[in-house]
Amino acid sequence: MQYTVPHYYKRFRCIAGECPDTCCAGWQIQIDPPALRKYRRVKGPLGSRLRNEIDWKAGCFRQYDGRCAFLNEKELCDLYLEGGGEESFCRTCRTYPKHIEEFEGLREISLSLSCPMAAELILNCEEPVRFLHAEDEKEDKPYEDFDFFLFTKLEDARRLILRILQGRSHSIRLRAAVSLALAHDLQQRIDRNALFDADSLFERYSAPGVWSWFESRLALLEQEEGRAERRLRAENALFSIFDRLEVLRDDWKPYLDSARMVLKNAPALTEDAERSFSELFTDNMTEQLLVYFVFTYFCGAVYNRNAYGKMKFSFAGMILVRELVRAEWLRNPRITKEAILRTACRYAREVEHSDKNKVCMEQLLDSEKHFRLENLFSLL
Repeated sequence: MQYTVPHYYKRFRCIAGECPDTCCAGWQIQIDPPALRKYRRVKGPLGSRLRNEIDWKAGCFRQYDGRCAFLNEKELCDLYLEGGGEESFCRTCRTYPKHIEEFEGLREISLSLSCPMAAELILNCEEPVRFLHAEDEKEDKPYEDFDFFLFTKLEDARRLILRILQGRSHSIRLRAAVSLALAHDLQQRIDRNALFDADSLFERYSAPGVWSWFESRLALLEQEEGRAERRLRAENALFSIFDRLEVLRDDWKPYLDSARMVLKNAPALTEDAERSFSELFTDNMTEQLLVYFVFTYFCGAVYNRNAYGKMKFSFAGMILVRELVRAEWLRNPRITKEAILRTACRYAREVEHSDKNKVCMEQLLDSEKHFRLENLFSLL
């Protein structure tokens, strides 16, 4: 089995009760079957509590006011304290904030943006992210119908996209545009069953001339009449996706409605104001968000053949986090980077921790009416 992780992965340390949030509230904690069997065998007071505080039919811990039944008033886990430490955890509690993407013969492990300490590692990383590889002798079960040829091309495309996104001699706006266009063009080849042409596509996007070509294209789009209206329509369509997603935390909808109202009523920003915001939400943060989303989700297109959808999901995540931060900044221009971390965590908890939300969002982003390539460029 092969493994890939970002270089900051081993720097993660859980701060438990000192954390500004808790991973034991706000979502349902599913228990894997081996852990359920183990919990049934526990004796004594802890065993009695487990039998009472597990919804055995749903296979999850019961919650009270949105908090896991084992989360105590000190924001610590009683199951951990009374059950012998990490060995008492189910798979969900043992692995979080690890996020694992499974492919045949390969596990890609990242840290979830929904964890405050992980978000700090991801967004405050100043250097370009490197990806570390390792291998052990464990054998993976073969996956039925796993398309290795498609997966290889997705890996090649992702490697190139990450290189483009980390090309810091160019503006992040230009890097994001080139990456989107590459995924768009790759999707055309996937749809036509023409992946044999992918290598020539990658060569074209690796050529030095790609930068000047896209600079000219973006400049022309900037000069088009109605650009501001197109941007506003695209941004509104992006935010309207939230209306179709399930809500995981009670405070999410009021927070979101307030942010949308602030953005709607805000006057157009002056150049000085835009510069001030970009000093808070930096190009480096934009890069790290895009790299995080692309590494985590792009190669999952091997299962649904929608590489462009995965790229749009990544792009949308960056834009939505940025605009939610902008709303916070418009309310209080003195906010610090802590507010950015909080906002990114909040977004990730609502979107990334619901498979239903991720699928729904990707499907809605397929709408060419609202999310054509030029419309997405207008959001940069």
